[in-house]
Amino acid sequence: METIAIMLIFFVLVIIGFAFYLKTLSFTQSEKTVKGQELESIRVSQAISFLPELQCSSKNIIKDNCFDRLKLEAFRGFDDNTKNKYYPFFYYSNITVTEFYPYQTTWNLYQKAANGTSYKTFVPILIYNPVNRTNSFGILTVQSYAIE
Repeated sequence: METIAIMLIFFVLVIIGFAFYLKTLSFTQSEKTVKGQELESIRVSQAISFLPELQCSSKNIIKDNCFDRLKLEAFRGFDDNTKNKYYPFFYYSNITVTEFYPYQTTWNLYQKAANGTSYKTFVPILIYNPVNRTNSFGILTVQSYAIE
């Protein structure tokens, strides 16, 4: 009888430990999902920051975190078939550049939304106007979607 009682207590403790392990495992998995989504958003923001189609350069020297205003206008004017060629780089995300000072301008560069949760990344950038040779301040917003 004592052996059966000890075995019963042992199995109850094993079941409680297993339930605790599964709960911890599911919590860790949700953390990994959120972290993966944040990393994907950062990856997309880095990919758009280093596109030669948008970077500003002077005498073949590329400036960091700088977008050319004329290139932004041209990129915004692309049709959907041309923008679909950027899918392997940006996947499901919305990418906008907003100029804050001295003008208020917004460029929607890429837009492919999906159902599911999303995460936004904000990157401060410089917008160079090659016509006037002036700089303005802006922000690059990348909203990436996790497909569920």
